[in-house]
Formats: sequence, structure tokens, C-alpha cells
Amino acid sequence: MRAKRVVCVASTVACLLFFSAALPVRAATILVYHSFGINSSMSISLAAFEAQLDFLAKNGNAVIGIDELVRTIAAGGNPPDGAVVIAIDDGWATVMQAYAVLKRRNLPFTLFLPMAYTANPGCKTTLSQADIDQLKTYPKVTFADHSFSHSPKLAKSEEFAREDVRKSRERFRQVLGFDTKYFAYPYGAVSEAYTRLLREAGYEYLFVTGDKPVSAQTSIRAVPRIAAHRLSLPVLASVLRNHASMLAKARPAPVPPPGKSLVSASTAVEQIPHNVE
Repeated sequence: MRAKRVVCVASTVACLLFFSAALPVRAATILVYHSFGINSSMSISLAAFEAQLDFLAKNGNAVIGIDELVRTIAAGGNPPDGAVVIAIDDGWATVMQAYAVLKRRNLPFTLFLPMAYTANPGCKTTLSQADIDQLKTYPKVTFADHSFSHSPKLAKSEEFAREDVRKSRERFRQVLGFDTKYFAYPYGAVSEAYTRLLREAGYEYLFVTGDKPVSAQTSIRAVPRIAAHRLSLPVLASVLRNHASMLAKARPAPVPPPGKSLVSASTAVEQIPHNVE
């Protein structure tokens, strides 16, 4: 009788593990844009941008704010399944065109700003102080740091990076009136020294380039983002689909119930494009 009980308990545990592993894996994706409606390799037309937003809405991919995303993963939880965060880098003046689209749709987004060029009267192609002040009136925009100089030297020279972090922190406070806990590495270039300097300066959440999904497994010091300005709708769909698939494959293999085997059928999926930042 006791042996039967042991077998029953073992079977129950195995079943729980099986069904737990079979539950949908929840992951989010950060889509990064740069400029809008201009002739540039880093630009996306407003029509294409709106088409992507239409696709997300029809496909059930909720657009959430960056605060919700990092709060969830920092607590060890998974974000809403298929959620998307919209980020815009470099602070080009054409952001204001995207802002009009996002505001009309009542969607949250995050601006990662290189502070030497933001609100700089000598830079006519970047956001002005008047633009920043207008953006600040929208409660669903989050302002984040993207370095002072946006230089490739940042990950190579600790001395250069230290001064850049100091100037960026000060300039951000001057332009925005507060500090930020978010920082995206220019060009996605990371070094141990640069990361240490950023952490010492008070940046809590660090963003890199990468094709991995964002989930409970994601380190808050290396949150991946994927460039979206060149993604056609079929490729965007593939990226979102593959993120769920990639995370599922990263999970430990489930334990089958006694006497049963796990059979999985998989189909080939498109390759997620390499990031260009």
C-alpha cells in the first residue's frame, strides 16, 4: 500500500512538472527606432511605422511602458506575453513626428538621448529644449540617457568614459530637471569598466543590442533591444514569434508522466535579423 502511495505521489509531481512546462512562456520585445520620414539608413517612414503599430494592435501585442517592463523583470517575473516596448534613440528632431503618432494612439514610449546634442542650439537636426518641454507634457513618455558624446571610445577608454558619464548625468539633469535610472550603450558597445562607472553613477537598468527576448531570465544590466526601422511586417511577425520560441527552448526539458513520452513538432522559422544600432 505504501509503495502504491509513493508511485501515486511521484506520478502527481511528474504531471505537475509536465503541465507547468507546457504553459505558455511569457516574453517581451523592445523595438528601437531612430529617425522618421527622412532619407537615412536608420530612418523609417511614418507610413511604415504606423503599419507596424497597426500590426501590433491587430496581433495582440500590447505596447507597455519601460517602467512596467523593468519593474516586472527586476522582481523576477515575466512581462505580459508578447508585450512590446517602443524606444527611440539619438533624439533626432523627427521624433516629434513619431510623437504625434504615438500620442494620437495613446501609446507609451521611451527616448534615449545623447546629451551633447539634445537641446543644443547648435544642433538644428536634434530635439530642441522647446521640443523636450512639449514632450514632457505627455505622461506616457519616459526620458533615458544614451551617453553624452555617443562616441565609440566609451567602451574602450575608462578615462574617457568616466568624464562622459559625469557630463551626461549633469547635462541630463540640466535639460530634463531630474535624473534617470535608464541607460542604453551607444552602438551596444559594453565593457566591464564602462558598466561599473554607469552603476556607480546611479544607472540601474542598462540596455544593450541583442536578439534575445526580455523575460524573468533577463539581467537588468543587459536588457536587449532590437532595431526595428528595417523590419517588414512579415519579419516583425517572425521576430515576435521567434522570441517566444527562443525562450521556450531555453527552459529545462519537462519531465514526462510515467509511461508517457513528450513528442514535440516544430517548424522552421525565419532567422531574426542582426541588430544595427
